[in-house]
Amino acid sequence: MTQGRAPNQQLRTLLEEAGWTQGALARAVNALGAEIGADLCYDRTAVAHWLVGTRPRHPVPQLTAEALTRRLGRRITPEEAGFPPGPGEQAPPDPVTGFVSLCRADADAGRRSGLRQRPYRVADAVAPRPPLGPEPPRPLGSRTAETTALHDAVAFFAASIDTHGGRHARSALAAYLADDVTPLLTASRPARQRREVLVAASRLAFLQARMYEDGQRHGVAQRYYTFAHWLAAESGDRTSWSVVLRAMSAQAQRLGHLSAALQLAEAAAGGAHAAPSAHQSYVQAQLAVVLGASGDRRGALAALLRAERAADRASSGPTPFDRYPRAALLFQTSAVLEGLGDLAGALTALRRATAERAATDVRGHALTQARAGQLLLRTGRLDEACAAWESFLAARERLRSGEAERALKLMRQALRPHRNRWRAAELLARTAQER
Repeated sequence: MTQGRAPNQQLRTLLEEAGWTQGALARAVNALGAEIGADLCYDRTAVAHWLVGTRPRHPVPQLTAEALTRRLGRRITPEEAGFPPGPGEQAPPDPVTGFVSLCRADADAGRRSGLRQRPYRVADAVAPRPPLGPEPPRPLGSRTAETTALHDAVAFFAASIDTHGGRHARSALAAYLADDVTPLLTASRPARQRREVLVAASRLAFLQARMYEDGQRHGVAQRYYTFAHWLAAESGDRTSWSVVLRAMSAQAQRLGHLSAALQLAEAAAGGAHAAPSAHQSYVQAQLAVVLGASGDRRGALAALLRAERAADRASSGPTPFDRYPRAALLFQTSAVLEGLGDLAGALTALRRATAERAATDVRGHALTQARAGQLLLRTGRLDEACAAWESFLAARERLRSGEAERALKLMRQALRPHRNRWRAAELLARTAQER
């Protein structure tokens, strides 16, 4: 820790407003630390030091501000909590400059660890205004060697996530963004070609966000998603902007922030009303999931119907961002039906999703089988659940995926009450070293 100059009255005032003791704030900071993989053990004495002017090391000021944000229901910055910004923490002047700074930090091994300690910020999970003006025509500009290379990179890294998981090639994408993409963003070029570069950069930022999200680094994933929608907005591409917001909604939903997830899903659906059918299906499916989780049965089923009808109209596009696989829609359908209490329908959708999965979508297959195991066990079919989990484990061996690791932990938790049954005991013993 570093010594501050004066007592932190701002933090004391916020603590009083929150109705928290010093120990309660310490526990909230420790819990947020667990979200980013940091094992923190602060207690009330640490908070007492902060109140007399000690500035804790990164990322504790950010965690403290986020804990107070969630408690008070409004955005609290580290500065408002009495922690002035340290070196390199000031906000960038514009999206491109900020994105360049983020990519360079991510590619620098010495700065990367601090970046990855960023917490997920609920106050930042707010739907921005959509791009103004008419959407530019497609294709945005004449393909050059540079922009062709960018689109090839998008296809490569998108396929890598599906085949190998989000923790594979993440550093390679960070280096590519820093070394090859950011110079294109800062170079002078004709407007139509610049829009093409901005859209490709937005898609690559989106993929890096997905990689970090799959690695359970939700704060830095959220940062990449934010830059992805900013870059898409600057290009004027409302469809790409909506795709990013849809992913941000899914992230917020998985972390339990349903209000933010619904706002983002609704904004994505509104922005995609004139988008190609595949994109409309993609955003409507997420809206259906969030509405189902929120208890809006009628709204969820209506959104799901819109997603299915759009999927029926969709054609397979040339890039991963131009198509929405039927298996992915069925996976979302299962989540909607599960949220509405229709476990039989959810299982049927998962079986269809398994049959539709491409052989290269190892991650999708693994997560589908993991969810099937959970649903089968909830319906009392232990042997079938174990068979699904065996299929999950076989696929998981080929992955570097935090989401697959999380599914493994959930599997073990679900099986412990059944450890006296031989199939459950066998799976628990087989994964005992992977807890």
